[in-house]
Amino acid sequence: MVKSGEKEYGFEITGTGDGKAEVLRRYTIGGSSKVHHCFEPELLPVEMDTLRREHTAEPETITRVGNMEALYLETEDVTQQRSKIMEKMKNVMVMGGSFNPPTIAHLKLIQAAVDAMNAEAGYLVPVSHAYLKRKMVQAGCGHLCIASDTRLRMLESMISNDARLHVYTGEINEPIAVTLRTMEQIQLTHPDARVWFVAGADKLGLLNTLARKRAFLPRFGAVVFSRGDNLDQQIAENAALSSCLEAIAVIEPPTGIEGISSTAVRKHLFDPDAVADMLHPAVLPMVRQLKAEDFPEEIIAFKGENSCLSNDYSASVAYHNTVYLNAEAAFQASKTDDPALRAWFATVGPDKAKQKGNQIKPQPVWEEAKDSVMREIVRQKFMSHPDLREKLMATENLRLINGGKGKKDTYWGVNTFTWEGENRLGVILMELRSQWREERYI
Repeated sequence: MVKSGEKEYGFEITGTGDGKAEVLRRYTIGGSSKVHHCFEPELLPVEMDTLRREHTAEPETITRVGNMEALYLETEDVTQQRSKIMEKMKNVMVMGGSFNPPTIAHLKLIQAAVDAMNAEAGYLVPVSHAYLKRKMVQAGCGHLCIASDTRLRMLESMISNDARLHVYTGEINEPIAVTLRTMEQIQLTHPDARVWFVAGADKLGLLNTLARKRAFLPRFGAVVFSRGDNLDQQIAENAALSSCLEAIAVIEPPTGIEGISSTAVRKHLFDPDAVADMLHPAVLPMVRQLKAEDFPEEIIAFKGENSCLSNDYSASVAYHNTVYLNAEAAFQASKTDDPALRAWFATVGPDKAKQKGNQIKPQPVWEEAKDSVMREIVRQKFMSHPDLREKLMATENLRLINGGKGKKDTYWGVNTFTWEGENRLGVILMELRSQWREERYI
């Protein structure tokens, strides 16, 4: 038996009958008797005799409990024992994140996981722009999203001196996280290895979801960084995770990462030298190139106090000798030359106008003309209502995004779930705002 502090550890081996080790577990002996590690048979093809010989175990230290054989190691330090056993396995670590921007803590965490599990490779998996954007909007700083290609270059530069590390780009164009698929793809690249998901203690909720709904554990392993917060007990008391204890490894976080986070860096994103110690030397020059003017704050939906920016807003618009109740009706009416139909559009709200307009087969030149038509209608709207124009001007340099989660029209707007869209209405509003601002100073 090996003692570490007040804990005693033993290694338990299940025999298959042909001299092969089937399962290896490290137990805390006495007290809670929790399973800390389990390695599946195909991942540890080590003959029991060889394992015993390497650990110089005396015959009397090998006991049998039912059909289980237990091998207790008496002389080695627990860390040394663990290192020897991990050398017999192939492991791959996978750590996802926004990396907005990547910090030295990200590098140290993936390296710590690779070192602790003696892994042959470690993968950093950056999320897509859409996923990152939603997360940042929720945090109240949606404008501070570093472009995906820039985040990828930062990651590649940060890991360039560690041949074990790689950047996996399979999620960079996905609007949602596809963790299970990512793990499966990396498993295909390393068919003889156990693939482990690397998570902080704050990710237990995610692990719980994966364990419950997606058969993630124990198919894959999970490496969790402890924060001195009785993590073992939290896992043991979780119904889903406690049934997968053999697939969970709890390790200590690396030193020197306290207080380092992407959030802390973003507070000084345009003055990165103030947080230079949080950034890898290869990443710091890239962050220095980021300029505040390229990250303007945003209005991402024309609702509430910004509803006047929407074409649905109730504000009369005179266009081609007809007065419409709203800009949307004026725009849809422009698809037809029928005077009676245009007169009908002048009497309806935006929803009915849009529904009817979608049924009209536009004139042949419509695709070429629609941008100039929209611009003129929007211009007329704000020129006819000085109070609305002042509200537009009050947005100053904010980026105006005609967004919505369910928005299907990604030409005039942006779908704020996928973050796809040309935002032509937003662009027209910003162009008019700039034009009127210049005219004021002439």
